[in-house]
Amino acid sequence: MKFFRLIIGLVILSSLYSSCGNISSSPVSQLFPNKPDTTDLPELVVFLEKDQLTRIIDAETTLSSGKIRYKGIISIPQNGDNFRGASLDEVYWPKTSVIEGDFRGASIRSGRCHDGNYRKSDFRVADVRWTIFDGSIMDSINFEQSRLFHVKVNHANLNNCNFRGANMFGMEGHFSKMRNCDFSGALMKDSEFLESDLTGSVAVKAKLFRAVLLKSKLDSCDFSYADFTGAGLEESSFINSRLWYANFRGGHLQGTNLEGADLKGCNFFGTEFESTNFKGAINIPKEIQAFINEEGLATGVWQDTKKN
Repeated sequence: MKFFRLIIGLVILSSLYSSCGNISSSPVSQLFPNKPDTTDLPELVVFLEKDQLTRIIDAETTLSSGKIRYKGIISIPQNGDNFRGASLDEVYWPKTSVIEGDFRGASIRSGRCHDGNYRKSDFRVADVRWTIFDGSIMDSINFEQSRLFHVKVNHANLNNCNFRGANMFGMEGHFSKMRNCDFSGALMKDSEFLESDLTGSVAVKAKLFRAVLLKSKLDSCDFSYADFTGAGLEESSFINSRLWYANFRGGHLQGTNLEGADLKGCNFFGTEFESTNFKGAINIPKEIQAFINEEGLATGVWQDTKKN
């Protein structure tokens, strides 16, 4: 009889331990079981040596079918064309399709490429400054270390793109889809992505100084060590996102939803809160807990009042 009681007791204790473990396991830890990867982040293209650029541009690649790309003709661009290192400044390609194109190292400044299809193309270390891609299909593109200075991608589909180490200064993408992208190490200063969807993206050490992401979805993202200094994040959402050591200094978080987010080590100095939702958030910095009411909403501006 004692043996059976012991077995029952062990079963109950095991159930309770399992239950507590599930409670303590946050949605963020389930989404991101490993620590943020800050190693081997690519540098901006301006810091690359000539031989490094040459290796990226000259490396032979093929189409997904295994076939070799044909050299592209500017007047009649086609799917799978090779425009490596080409001069395409001020090109006029409205409603053009260059699926799986190779644009590595190409200069495509001030082009007009709206309503086109460039999915699965390679734009690594390309200079795409001031070009318009509004309304285009651009998913699964490799933009690593490319220059996207003031590029326009409004209403465009950029899901599953690689923006690692890209210069996205002043990039404009209102109502764009950028789900499951990688922005790690990217410079996104003064970029504007109003009412855009970045769900599931990774942006470790991304620099978003004064970026505007008004009413955008940044749910289930990893923005660890990202810098949102002065950023406009009003009515945006970071539901279940990991924000370890992210810098929101002087940011605007009025109406922002941080429900379930992991805020370990975040800097909220001078950040504006107004009905900012912290429900279910974990690792909330002590200095802002006083601003949070019983409903999990925060209003106010935290300033360090300590004397030097």
